[in-house]
Formats: sequence, structure tokens, C-alpha cells
Amino acid sequence: MRDPEIADAVARLLPRLAPAAVLLTDDPGDAVRLLGEALGAPRAVDDPAIARRALARRVLRPSRWSGEQVLATTAPVDDDVVLAEALRALPARDRAAAVLLLVSGLPRDAGAVRPGEAEAAVARLVADLDRRDMDERRERARAARAYRVPGSAPAVEPPPPVLPDRLARLAAGRPLPPTAVETIAGAISATRRGRLRRRLQVSAGVVVATLLVALTPLLPQGPGAPPTVYGGPARGSLAAVEGFTEGLRDAPWPGAATEDRRLVFAGDVPGGRWALVATGGTASRPAAVAWFTGPAGSSPDRMVLRAVRSAPDPAAPLSLTEPAVGALVVVGVPGDRIAVSARPVVGADGSVTRDFRDAPSTAGVAVVALAPLPGSDVSAVRVRVVRDGSRPHVPPPTVVADPDESRVDVPMTLVRPGTPSPAGQEAVESRLRSVLGQLGAAAAATPVTALWSGDLPGPTSLSVLAVEQPSGALVVTAPYGYDADPGGPAVTSWCGTGVLPAGPPLEERVVALRCDIRDVSIRAEISRFLVVVAPRTAAAVRLLDGEGAVLSEHPLDDGVAVVRSPGEVAEVSVTTADGGTATAVPFVTADLTG
Repeated sequence: MRDPEIADAVARLLPRLAPAAVLLTDDPGDAVRLLGEALGAPRAVDDPAIARRALARRVLRPSRWSGEQVLATTAPVDDDVVLAEALRALPARDRAAAVLLLVSGLPRDAGAVRPGEAEAAVARLVADLDRRDMDERRERARAARAYRVPGSAPAVEPPPPVLPDRLARLAAGRPLPPTAVETIAGAISATRRGRLRRRLQVSAGVVVATLLVALTPLLPQGPGAPPTVYGGPARGSLAAVEGFTEGLRDAPWPGAATEDRRLVFAGDVPGGRWALVATGGTASRPAAVAWFTGPAGSSPDRMVLRAVRSAPDPAAPLSLTEPAVGALVVVGVPGDRIAVSARPVVGADGSVTRDFRDAPSTAGVAVVALAPLPGSDVSAVRVRVVRDGSRPHVPPPTVVADPDESRVDVPMTLVRPGTPSPAGQEAVESRLRSVLGQLGAAAAATPVTALWSGDLPGPTSLSVLAVEQPSGALVVTAPYGYDADPGGPAVTSWCGTGVLPAGPPLEERVVALRCDIRDVSIRAEISRFLVVVAPRTAAAVRLLDGEGAVLSEHPLDDGVAVVRSPGEVAEVSVTTADGGTATAVPFVTADLTG
């Protein structure tokens, strides 16, 4: 494998290995050195599974740690300081085992970890992290006390993300330097040359030279250069327009040298003009790329920087969309077959699937007109690419949203009287925009029903909303909000978003959901509430466990009960006005991406 091929192989592996490497170290340079040593193992760059095993062996085998410690202790600037400190507090071997298991999936055949060792390391990390989180919340609550209006309730914090998600976010905040691929590839090449020199030293010079001459024709030849999105001439309807490329070189892009910019795509799209520009690195592997957009017919000096991506995967297609105007651009490799799904399909049985349609493309670029979704700042669009019989990974499109665009009101039907607090109303509007964006639904034309709005202890204002689908299924979401500090912005979140299959009319349904609220005033414990919304004439509800045993029974007020959960509630049974019963299970959070 030649040096350029090694660099291409490293670039393909980095998205899988870099998160673990930056969490195993506290310095980008150390992470690059660690990856260079691990990928220098035989065949490590040829197979992702071999690469993961090589990384595990490099950081877990005691014999490789005797003369050098790769894990650094210099603290970088992290958003999640508590998690970063908990990682640094672990012994090096525990830290390595926990990170490899949670972030990249510890190879069981790595030959470097004892049975149960990784799980025990994760348990120690979780215990220490819980203690540190609690201390941090107490400190924030103590600091906020001085600014709270006397007699007002303390702030209620939502629970932190699960540990794998926190680790992923921490890793995303520690990018490798732009030269990482070249540095790692150089280290691998040096390791291979050193390995070859050691082999050659066992034989006499003349004999070795003769063998090399004889064997060289027999050595397998590496494949051609892998496909790249960024190599080749610029594409798009404006790529050949005189002065357009030159004008984009002077467009405002902090940190990117004007003389180093290269146009990848420029063209007219529905409602505007867009361009993709690369800088740094090499022609096939830029250090960074940026999207510029402007109004229809705009000159280069009116194009505005919208999004920047550092160290992009050269083989991964890149896309940009603006939901409000219905524009989508996909830039792939010439010859790619591009298919687009505008939105997920929620079936009558509650399933979430997608239909993809081929998009016309030229030289690997597709410009697609979608149905405009005014006011939306979230995109439901997904892209699929077929390349030489395989499907490369395609990240979700980058979303362009105009912050000055006016919000579109969502028409809502109220089943019960009740208006959420200002904080609760802000939560409702924010969550509906997000859910409708994920569904690719027009806000002004989508039926939304508020089943109930009221207060949880705290006080926290909660609403239970149902978004009707064409199939008759219902997407149910439960946003909540509270005022953390007087005069400050409201804190908004949601308890869950699930899908209920088609069935009886909404006013006849029983909907049950769990809502976990973390209360900093009670030792930072999570209070789990159960909310049951039934027909307005229903009288009582029984909460049942997985064996059908009654955990507790509660009266319904206007068909609603809000109670502290007595345990793991598997089912609710509601007594209807005619003496019958209706049952439901608490809905679970659904993946709306399809």
C-alpha cells in the first residue's frame, strides 16, 4: 500500500476511531500519536475490526505501557467539565476499558481485557460521575439561591443525557488537528519502513537485493485512489461563470486563507444561489469546507457563510437544505446514484418508515426542489447514495434556517380548557416546531390536539399534545417548561415523544406517559411522575406492574391523573363512565427519523 493509499485508508477509519482516541487522551497531539501507533500494527488500516483491536491492544496491554504513557493529564477546554474530570480521575487502564466499551465497542477478541473488566470500569465511572453531577447541581443551586425571589420555588433541572451520549458530545468537542490524517499516515509509513528494515537485516545485502528484485513483480498492487467528493473540477450551473469562483475566494470566512480556497460546487437552487468551497489540505482531502448561500441571482459578494465542517470525510457526500424554501443540494462523487426521502412515513400500526426516490443528478450533484415548510428550522430530509454497488455513509443534511423569519402559528384543538404558563407555552411552541420539522409536516396544515395542559410540582408546566398523521396514527409528545430564574429565559424540555397506532377518536383514548423531573432541592433526585389522560367522563385509574398486580389506584379529575409513579408501571386500567374498562401502556420514545 502506497503512502497516498495509506492516507485514504486512515481518513476512512478516523470517524470510527477518533472519538475513542480523544477521550483516551487530553491533548489532540497525543490522540494523533496514539492512533499512529495503533494503526501501524499489521493490517490495521485494511479492516475496521482489526483497527479497533489494534487500538484496544495499544492502550490495554501492560507490556506496551512499561516505557511510555500515552494518556495525558493536561486538561483541555471542555463543555462537560464534570465528565472530563471523572474520566481523568480513573486509573489509566479503567479509563481505557470504559471508553473503548462505551464509545467504540470493546473488541471481545482483543486479547487485552479480562472478563468483566470493562463493565466494572464503566460501573466505577458511573458511580463517580453521579457523585460529581450531584455536587455540581448542589453548587449551582447554592449560587442561584441569592438571586431567587423569596418564597419562589427552586429551579428544576432536566436529567443529564445518558453516558454514551455525553461521551459522544465530549469527543465531538475535541477535534483532531487538520493535519491528523497526514501525520498518522506518515507514522504508519515510518513504522512499515522500520519493520521492513528489521526483516532485511537478517540476510546478506546481496541476497536481500536479489530477493526483492525477484519478489517485486509478485507483490499485490494496491487499488486505485478511492473516490472523493472534492477532487476534480468544480460542478454546478455557476461553476464556469467567469468571476464567480474568484469572487467567492474573497467572501468572509474567518481563518481560511483566500489564496487557498477551491470551489467544489456553485449553482442556482430553488429560491437562491448556493456554493460549497474547500480550503487547506489537498485537492482530494481538504482541511475544511464551507457552505455559502445568497438570494436568487446574487453576486459572490452577497453570499453569506452558513456552515463550516472541519476535516470532512472525502468519500462522504455532503448536503445542505433550507426547509422554509424547500431547497436541497447533494454533492457526491461523479457517478453516484442519489435518492432522497423528504419525510418519514408513520403507518397506521405505528411504524416509522421511509420511501426514497431517485433524484436527477449531474456529475454527482443533485439539486432538488422539496415542498416548502415555512417557519421550520429542522429538516426531515434524508439522503441515500449508491456507489459501485455499495452504500457509503451519508450524514443528514446541514440545515439553513433564517433566524429573522417569522414563526408560523400551529393551529391547535383543545380537548380540555387550560392554558400553560408562559414557560410552558414556550416549551409547546419549541417542541412542536421540532416534531413537525422531524415529520416534514407543514405547521399551518397539520392537525394538533392538546389533550391536557397543567402543572407538575415544581412548578413545571406540562402539556400532552397529539399530532395526527394521514394514516390515522398519532405522534404524542409532552413538552414542559419552567422559569429557572426570575427575569431569565425559560427552561424547556420534554418527557418523551411516542407513536400510537390508529384507533378510536382522540377524545375516547387513554394515553399514559412517564415524566422524569430532576429536582435540585431534594438531593438532586429524579422524581418520576405518571400522567394518564383518559376520556373526560372516566372515573378512576389503576396502575399495574408487569405481572398485572395493582400498584395503586387514583381518581381522575376531568379524565386526568398526575401522580408520583409508585414503581415500574407496565399498564394502566381506566374505569369508564359505563362501568367498563380501557387499558393502555405508557408510550415509549420513538425514533422519528425512520
